[in-house]
Amino acid sequence: MSRRLVLQDFLPYLLNRAGMRIGLMFSRDVEPYGVTLPMWRVLIELWHKGDHRLGELADRTSIDLSTLSRLLVTMQRNKLVVRRRSGLDRRALSLTLTEKGLELVEEVAPFALFYEKLAMEGMSKDEVVQLKKLLRKVFENLDAAGRAATAAEAAPKSVTGKKRGRKGASTPEDQA
Repeated sequence: MSRRLVLQDFLPYLLNRAGMRIGLMFSRDVEPYGVTLPMWRVLIELWHKGDHRLGELADRTSIDLSTLSRLLVTMQRNKLVVRRRSGLDRRALSLTLTEKGLELVEEVAPFALFYEKLAMEGMSKDEVVQLKKLLRKVFENLDAAGRAATAAEAAPKSVTGKKRGRKGASTPEDQA
């Protein structure tokens, strides 16, 4: 293995380090409002885009479906969201913010905006636009790889011809 891999220059480490720092700071400030980071993602997505189905909300917030279901039970108990039958498909549930949920978004949003501004300090508007564009691209690349891995795991071994590593991930040696 090459010794050129330096933790402080390793993209996954840098992304995690920045995300953890901003997440911890934001979470500390919104805790008195009874809001967690995953809860904030649900609140702001429903505020921004309106009604969502459960699966769509899971995708848009990057929260696992079972975790999101439990979170929504808590949010419903706290009267922040309501579940309604979808007008298009009576079997599907649609999630909507309540008035209390809307008010909470208005109270907590300034913290989110503050930490985004703090994180972007010293960057030009063009650099911020470019950074966000690049981060979206990183996510798209990883999302596509994750979908491909899921499809390969579902396929019979004779179709993929690959050995699977820990948790179904292909090893670099398999890809060489």
